[in-house]
Amino acid sequence: MTIKSKAGTCKQVAQEALFQLDCCREFSDWMLALMTAIRDDQKHSDGKNVPGLSNLGVYLAETHLGDVEQSFELLSDNLSNLGGEV
Repeated sequence: MTIKSKAGTCKQVAQEALFQLDCCREFSDWMLALMTAIRDDQKHSDGKNVPGLSNLGVYLAETHLGDVEQSFELLSDNLSNLGGEV
């Protein structure tokens, strides 16, 4: 691999890492909104919507975890192929 092609590949790995971090930031915003809704529902509506909201939280977390694990594995493999360590 030439220095130029390695630099391009490093750029791609870095861009993918930034994209994944942005996805995680967005997920954190969603979870904050959801947890706030659960807290407020418990406080003001006797928790009538808590079961549905908490089920939504579980679904989002499980889905996101699978995506993050897959992205981590891909980024780790790409970095390893470039001679880096994870």
